Amino acid sequence: MKSRGILLPTGPINHPLEASGSTVGVTFKQAAWALMFVAMYIAVLAGGVLAVGLSGLVDFTPESVIFLLLCGATAAAMLALYIHLIRRNGLVLGRLGFRRFRPRMLHLLWQIPSAIIISACLQGLFLAALTYLGIDSTSAGSSNDTLAKIADLPAPFVVLGFLIVAVLTPLWEEVLFRGAFLSGLSQRCSPFVAVVLSAALFAACHLLPLTFAYLFALGIALALVRRFHENLWAPVLLHAANNALVVLLVLAAS
Repeated sequence: MKSRGILLPTGPINHPLEASGSTVGVTFKQAAWALMFVAMYIAVLAGGVLAVGLSGLVDFTPESVIFLLLCGATAAAMLALYIHLIRRNGLVLGRLGFRRFRPRMLHLLWQIPSAIIISACLQGLFLAALTYLGIDSTSAGSSNDTLAKIADLPAPFVVLGFLIVAVLTPLWEEVLFRGAFLSGLSQRCSPFVAVVLSAALFAACHLLPLTFAYLFALGIALALVRRFHENLWAPVLLHAANNALVVLLVLAAS
């Protein structure tokens, strides 16, 4: 079956979607609406937790607040994506990019460590450049310091937090950024521009300026493996491996 030009015909991401039998992926407009609702749901959740904490109805500790926000934000994002991206547009797994596993996926055995190492090296160069320019980069690990507070919780909560960060977060973020935005951008831009813009958006949405280089490089790698494998499970696995490694390193250092 040939592409009808709805998606760019030159890239693997634009091949016919086997599971749904449709050549039409997620549009940029659908992706943008989904991102807006994800942000709204998370903002409402965070506002609710803040209001409860300030009211004195619940005596939160810093650790419990972080854990509650982690769980709540993940649930809110997944609910928003289901309602406003999947159900609203009648999407099936095939249109989002999920396929059967094939032997080609074995390339992930070298692609995953390579992507993480390259991203870490670029982040190191980025921080070195900031230091050279006289910009304080000592707070680059502040997000990890926040995550480390979960280590002070009872073991079941630590395990649950690990599963959320290493499994559920990669799943919903890949559905949004590589399943929706990369597909939508590929309908409007060249493959190169679509990859770069989706990676920049992915990095920017994390709101961590000092780790932008790492997130941007990781976003590039996630988009490339998505296109290489024609399967959304590929970036999900890379993303999960990255997050799991980060959490394990943070917990080990706590």
